[in-house]
Amino acid sequence: MVKFLKPFLIFIVMYHLFVTIIQYGIAWWAYPELPALGRDGLWLLFFVIIAIANFSTIKSYLRTWKRPRMTLIFIMIFGVAISFAKGKSIFDMFVGIKYGLLYLFIFLSSTCIGYIWSAKKSWIVHHESSINKFLKFLKYLLIFTMVGWFLRQGLKFIWPDLFLHIGYGPFNDFQFWAKPPIYYLTWYKWTPRRQGIFSWPNNYGYFLIAFLPAVIYFCREKFEGIKKLALTNKKIIINISVIILWILAILLTLSRTAYIGWIVGLAVINIQRIRKHKKIAGGILIIIIAGLVGLSVLKWQSTLGHIKAKFGSIQYVIDQPSWYGLGTSGPAVHHNGTILPENYYLQLMLDIGTIGFLIWIALIFQIMQIAKKIQQKIKNITLDVNNHTIYLIRQGLNIGRIALLVMGMFLHVFEDSMINYLFFVSRGILSGYLSIIIYKELPKNS
Repeated sequence: MVKFLKPFLIFIVMYHLFVTIIQYGIAWWAYPELPALGRDGLWLLFFVIIAIANFSTIKSYLRTWKRPRMTLIFIMIFGVAISFAKGKSIFDMFVGIKYGLLYLFIFLSSTCIGYIWSAKKSWIVHHESSINKFLKFLKYLLIFTMVGWFLRQGLKFIWPDLFLHIGYGPFNDFQFWAKPPIYYLTWYKWTPRRQGIFSWPNNYGYFLIAFLPAVIYFCREKFEGIKKLALTNKKIIINISVIILWILAILLTLSRTAYIGWIVGLAVINIQRIRKHKKIAGGILIIIIAGLVGLSVLKWQSTLGHIKAKFGSIQYVIDQPSWYGLGTSGPAVHHNGTILPENYYLQLMLDIGTIGFLIWIALIFQIMQIAKKIQQKIKNITLDVNNHTIYLIRQGLNIGRIALLVMGMFLHVFEDSMINYLFFVSRGILSGYLSIIIYKELPKNS
């Protein structure tokens, strides 16, 4: 499995660059959706092969993850059925699923892979397992993605002609199906925004926020020893530098939604400190809110556009709370969609109706219930160092998930498949890996 996962995730990191060079630098494809279909098909094929090859293990996995799995199947069928009733095309349905529900399939299929991975070995061991090697790979992949593309952003200023030659366009704002600009510009005095290797600064913000808590956990062991060791310790300096650069990258996106996600992530990580120092935390919160309001005023044209989009979309939901059909709203406006709510939850309500949205909420709670059972079980057992690391990184990814859900109130946070694969494959594998410890606790008829 590792032999596939490592190159696949590297491909995902390079995906935007690959598509840009092929689509806009070498030849204009008649069907620009083909790379995405190939990528998704490759993941589906890998999942099916792994599931068939480990059929005996799948039986216990299906019991452990029965409810969320059945709910996802139901919500998919429900969404397709109501879309047919509205006369939506097959293409519209694919688009709606891609931008609204695909990340859930990526997550649940990854939990199956993680579960199989865990079942192949004695769970509590005292040696470095392949999943720990995968975590090391993930750590270096994340650092490479952030640091490597920091350097790439600088090269765009130094040798812009090189990037223009391989498929990028000049400084500009976002235009769908057009050459991605070397730098995107914010509406406030057309200031350049950094998007790393991703297609859009907001998407880069999703990536940075989703993985920020996990990156902090990756480095925490070295931080805990900072009082005992000299600052000349190279590992400590490297880890501190990674965190500083990660935060700087968040700032340079100029994404208010990313800033909000940053606040949420750090607040959850430091919840105990906040409870002990409520006045200080309150003062910091006021300063942060003032800063966000100030930035929103500076970018007033953008702010006004977001406000109008949200309130206008609420009216659409009120007018027709049942449904409009998959592919109606959100990023689907770049295809045949007609409504841009700038809110993931409104996007769901517009595409699959209020009932579909409530089913989605039920699915999220079912996943949370499994996470709660894992946490309760882990409290009663002793983990070795390796499995404790797995648990901590998964906790970090769970915090990132919370931040993404909050950010979903302001943007369509699950629109970029690059982030969906990187984040939900990682989180799904660790969740599935740990969930094997609750299988024996299930009643036989569950």
